[in-house]
Amino acid sequence: MKNRHLHTVFKWVCYSLLLLLAYLLQTIPGFLTFFGIKPVFLVAVAVGVSMYENVVSSGIFCGVAGLLWDISSDRLFGFNGLILLLCGVTISILCVYFLHTRMLNAIAFCAATLLFQGVLDYLFCYLIWRYPGAYSVIYRQILPCAVYTLVVFPLFYLLIRKIAFSFHHAPRA
Repeated sequence: MKNRHLHTVFKWVCYSLLLLLAYLLQTIPGFLTFFGIKPVFLVAVAVGVSMYENVVSSGIFCGVAGLLWDISSDRLFGFNGLILLLCGVTISILCVYFLHTRMLNAIAFCAATLLFQGVLDYLFCYLIWRYPGAYSVIYRQILPCAVYTLVVFPLFYLLIRKIAFSFHHAPRA
């Protein structure tokens, strides 16, 4: 029992360090920036972890990832936290009860999360205020950022999968 508890703690330490690494990579000025677009590493980690963990753990982890995203962006604190919390819980429920944890599903979940966040961000930050030319934000920022994040997502997903499977079959005492 004590050994299983230690494995669980170490697994969450690994997830937390990966989240911290994603946050640091996301906040380094100019790191992997192409044409003013950066990938959102925090979403990649949050979606990956939520595919392998239970609903409550996924919700908390994704909520924290979203709050870190809020800290590193110029959005209202809690905006992305709430969005990622809802997406993480939904992804976890779907993976626990209905779908397999496969790369194609992971990419679809990441794309859906990014597009859901992008639509809400566009609605509440641009469309509602009727900025002139606000529609260009969709194809100049939201969609390129989503595509770029989906390109780097498999690297994070494979790392998270390795961590999850390393601790999933922990020896029982």
